[in-house]
Amino acid sequence: MIIAIQTMLNSPLKRRAASHKWILVFTFACVLSVSSATTSVSANTRNDAKAEIRSLAMDHAWSGHRIKPFLLTRGEHQFVAYFDSNRQMTVAHRKLGKVWDYFKVDSWLGWDSHNYVTMELDSNGYLHVTGNMHANPIEYFRMSEPYNVRSLKRIEVMVDRELERRVTYPIFMLNQAGELLLKYRDGGSGNGSEIYNIYDVDSKTWSRLHSNQFLDGEGKMSAYFEGPIYGPDGNFHLIWVWRNTPDASTNHSLSYARSPDLVSWEDSNGQAIELPLTLDKTEVVDPVPPKGGMINNNVKIGFDQKKRQVISYHKYDENGNTQMFVARKEGSEWRSVQISDWKDFRWDFGGGGSLGRFPIQPFAPEVIDEGTIGVLVRRDDNIIRFLLDANSLETLDTESAYLYPPEIESIAGESNRNIFASTELELELSVFKGRGDKGPKGEDYYLSWYGQPGNRDRAHVYISDPSVLLLHEVLHEISQ
Repeated sequence: MIIAIQTMLNSPLKRRAASHKWILVFTFACVLSVSSATTSVSANTRNDAKAEIRSLAMDHAWSGHRIKPFLLTRGEHQFVAYFDSNRQMTVAHRKLGKVWDYFKVDSWLGWDSHNYVTMELDSNGYLHVTGNMHANPIEYFRMSEPYNVRSLKRIEVMVDRELERRVTYPIFMLNQAGELLLKYRDGGSGNGSEIYNIYDVDSKTWSRLHSNQFLDGEGKMSAYFEGPIYGPDGNFHLIWVWRNTPDASTNHSLSYARSPDLVSWEDSNGQAIELPLTLDKTEVVDPVPPKGGMINNNVKIGFDQKKRQVISYHKYDENGNTQMFVARKEGSEWRSVQISDWKDFRWDFGGGGSLGRFPIQPFAPEVIDEGTIGVLVRRDDNIIRFLLDANSLETLDTESAYLYPPEIESIAGESNRNIFASTELELELSVFKGRGDKGPKGEDYYLSWYGQPGNRDRAHVYISDPSVLLLHEVLHEISQ
């Protein structure tokens, strides 16, 4: 998933916000206001093609701490799931270009920044929604009528009530056959198990995808996964770090596995791996030790010009500075290359709970041209693109970049001017790029909103006013 959380850089409200505490901004599409602008396309691109941005206000959303909404587009159907100003989980649906229908389910948010919301559409047009869990009983809702958001109903048990008492990090995905799957962690940080369920659209029932346990930390550790990501080679690719305790500094051992069907798994050399995955059986890309500067959520996988796996991540160098690295499978071995050369920069993180805004965030490597690989990295408030030689992985150059059209910041700031006028808190902008199909004209969709940062899952002293949740429709290469 691509999530960009970035402090306002050029917003007309920047000077006011600078004296406050953090607040997040998210963009949702809705009925409060409508604005449009013409801007340069800059999200993960290197061209200057003009684009039109149409922005719609979705609702007033919770801004009391960092929490992630979700935007999904499937064909002509578009869905937004979020927590409203009263902390209640809300789902909106429209056909593109039409009016929105809204529905609120019986799930309310606390102070935990792990408790995002996510959703997916099955092949028969039924929406599945889950979230608001951090080692909590499952919160799962499903439509009883296709494409009717107001038919969402709570499902108390998905497969096994005993395995659904401590659910965290749910992710919906589709396999190669278009079947719907849900994966989540059962248990807690340092002692969790990964569960995969698969849905039968005919019987409207879920079942376990794996008869045995998928991963086993053997009572010593748990794993934090990125993916599985469907690659250009037709395989699903999974990377993860192990963590020994709830202390984030105990992440270690960047690991990898792949699968053609999410059932049978193998290493990068094609050798079968018997489930459950354990540290001694899985392939270690880089044996970063505990307290070595690597953290979950900040390992990303992409692919090069030859469809080879390339992983971006950070760790400490020999001088103790935090540096960006990429690792690529070359022949039968993984090769790791340092791509940054930062001086006097060390992110010395640790402890449990949500850590707040990370000072560094890498994104998946991507092909720029036949001889160049690009790696986007957010360091503090700057977005940097490392340009790497596709053969050697050496850094050729760096350049300033954007994660989304920068005019979104101004649009969001103008729509939320009242939130700055009414608070002494510093606000932070967040932008989420939607999942799924593009619009009929190749549109990309983004959500934006404001909110305070996480506070290690504890209450803030103040509750900020609600943010306007905006949906931005970005149409590329319009006629001049």
